[in-house]
Amino acid sequence: MDRDRIQTLAGAPAFKRGLDYYTQGRVTLESKTPDGFEASAQGTTRYRLWLRVDNGALEFDCSCPAAADGSFCKHLVAASLAWMPEEPSDLPESTDDDLQTALLKEPRERLAKWLFQAALADDRLEKQLRMKLSSDPAALKKSLSALLRTGGFLDWRRSMDYAMQLDAPLDILESLLERDPDACFELADYAIKRLLRIYQRADDSSGSIGDRLRDFAQLHARAAARASITGPQLATRLFKFKELEDWNLFPLDRYWDSLGSKGQAAYLRRVDKAVSALPDSSKDDDFSAQVDASQVVGWREEVARCQRDFDSLLDLLSRDLSSGYDYEKIVRACREFGHDALALSWAERGLKHHPDWRGMRSMLAEEYQRAGLDTEAQELLWEDFRHRPGTETWERLQTVGADQWQRLRQQALDEIARRESQLEDGRHDVSLRLELLMSEGALDEALDLATAQAAAPNLLVRLAKAVASDHPQAAASLYCRAADAELPKANAHTYQKVVPLLKAVAQLDDSRNTRDWLAQIRTRYKARRKLIGMMDKAGL
Repeated sequence: MDRDRIQTLAGAPAFKRGLDYYTQGRVTLESKTPDGFEASAQGTTRYRLWLRVDNGALEFDCSCPAAADGSFCKHLVAASLAWMPEEPSDLPESTDDDLQTALLKEPRERLAKWLFQAALADDRLEKQLRMKLSSDPAALKKSLSALLRTGGFLDWRRSMDYAMQLDAPLDILESLLERDPDACFELADYAIKRLLRIYQRADDSSGSIGDRLRDFAQLHARAAARASITGPQLATRLFKFKELEDWNLFPLDRYWDSLGSKGQAAYLRRVDKAVSALPDSSKDDDFSAQVDASQVVGWREEVARCQRDFDSLLDLLSRDLSSGYDYEKIVRACREFGHDALALSWAERGLKHHPDWRGMRSMLAEEYQRAGLDTEAQELLWEDFRHRPGTETWERLQTVGADQWQRLRQQALDEIARRESQLEDGRHDVSLRLELLMSEGALDEALDLATAQAAAPNLLVRLAKAVASDHPQAAASLYCRAADAELPKANAHTYQKVVPLLKAVAQLDDSRNTRDWLAQIRTRYKARRKLIGMMDKAGL
């Protein structure tokens, strides 16, 4: 990884924003190896992210909205810059501090002339300077309006560019908060209204404008707490924003204290009016109408939570019990308000009415454990595992306690073994058993199983990496099996995944058998010129 590769992965706009995150120290590497990292980044909220190189293939993920479609977001850019080794340079070091020191030595008149000339050549800089230099609210609003102008529809790339230029007005309003909270509130309110309209006619699949909207919304809430706006006036503004968006940009708990008793009452009246206007949900089959109704009821739930009114919250949550998720929300609310016995009762009702809902058994088992009913919890967790065997239910089964775990563990492994399919060569596909053993860290047991039976190539590779230091010969054999399984279906796009497997075998087992195996591959696939070229480059 180097800066060029990172910029290619992310694109210029995301790279620039990520570089800002990196220089501002807004990313923290929580673990770091030569093959990757795990990190967190502070954006509009705290995001979790990771990157790793797995058998030559680059894999990454971030919990932010911009990375939901697999994009290499600004947070990944910042973390990658922090992770990669420092690049040597023959050039003398130059820092922003050096430039600032030199500028401070220049006469004010000369600096003003330079800045004016730069503004004439850069329309965005001119707008930013005019807003920074504005003092009265009308001039500030005019400058802000100019900065928010889009010039028409924003496609995906223009949306990212536009989001970057929103940093300047956001920073200006942040600085205004201290000296004039009323002006800051009004301008943030104005900016949000404009941005909500702009968002509707922009392709913000990267989530960049959405991120900035959240920043403006958070500033709006902080300004509301300091501004002189009355509670009822704030209630009116807040409710209008609630009606305009459905991404929870304006959570009520941020504004509750700022509203005061009169504002809270005014807001509640508006919400109750919206709730009373809802159609009978049992007679409405329109999905869009159901979504709108769910949003309105959600506003009322927010009020109940802010008022700490559990009875009203329970009435709202129990209006519709058509899915297991409805019961999950009720159980969580019972826990939130400390009603443990009620949480257990609702969890039992949820399993009775929705026995196939994912997570229902584990939720009830957790309530049984909280109530000290360990035997009942153990029976439920075992039943959950039998219905949906996998790492998730396996890990939950481990919560039964050490005295019961060894018995249940063997029982679970035997249950999976009975379900395994037999292949033409007489072996069984033990992929699930292998995955469970590896998740538990039982590597020797997993290695014995994988050596005797068949498994998915990706699991063989994962196991090989885990045991390579202690069992190099066995790891080489696993890599070899994975490569043999992948090669027949490999193509020009996936050779970068296969060739590292071949190289791993050669590095772990430099024997005559390995050399013969590689020679056979070169002969069998000699028509695949790209594969042979990549093997040559890898020294194979």
